[in-house]
Amino acid sequence: MQAPTWRTVSSARYRSIPMEPTVVDEPPVEWDSETALRYWDNRHAAVDEWRSGGNITFDRGTNAIVYAIRLARITEAMGSVTSESAPLRVLDAGCGRGYFARGMSSFGHDVDAIDASPNAIEHCRTVSVAGERYAVSTLSQWQPSCLYDVVFSIDVLFHILDDDEWRASVVNLASMVRLGGRLLLADHSAEEDKVWNPSQKTRARARYVDLVVGQGFADLGFHANGGPRDPIGLHAFGRVA
Repeated sequence: MQAPTWRTVSSARYRSIPMEPTVVDEPPVEWDSETALRYWDNRHAAVDEWRSGGNITFDRGTNAIVYAIRLARITEAMGSVTSESAPLRVLDAGCGRGYFARGMSSFGHDVDAIDASPNAIEHCRTVSVAGERYAVSTLSQWQPSCLYDVVFSIDVLFHILDDDEWRASVVNLASMVRLGGRLLLADHSAEEDKVWNPSQKTRARARYVDLVVGQGFADLGFHANGGPRDPIGLHAFGRVA
């Protein structure tokens, strides 16, 4: 198998951190959880607000477009209802530097946001716009004080390489959604799993549907982002039981 080559950050401090690999003929060895966490924590500290959680190979403008499109897709999937007297309770699960959490907060929603990266959460707390609450936590370990109207996780689950941790994360996120609420999970819509590089593994849509529907949800379909060079979209579910 040809060894992957890597794109690196220009900062001397992080010059040894691997970024996006080139395509190889065979799937590379997947990172363990510790390696993945170290990579993302360093990346959130090393690069700009767009590429830290976006595509490291895109320029600033392209990433900004992709982020805007995804914020619109989240809003479409969760609905446009908002009220200052009764704001929706929203969880951004894997918030990175907080773009989507701040967007939801600016729309009038009551927002919790979590990420396993201490560097990302530190940044979020310094740029909070409307009282969002940030905490360091993995998706599988977060335990809120009450249920949410909407839980979304954008570009996170396909970076969880371990299948047991992926499943535990999806089940835990589903458990936090109230009756009638929405669960929105970003991934590809494909017929099979695929390991793209050491830090990315997309999973078949059927795996999401089988797992989440089994937790008392209806499948509301897949909402493709439709942005430039963007194969990702939202698996949308509504709690019915």
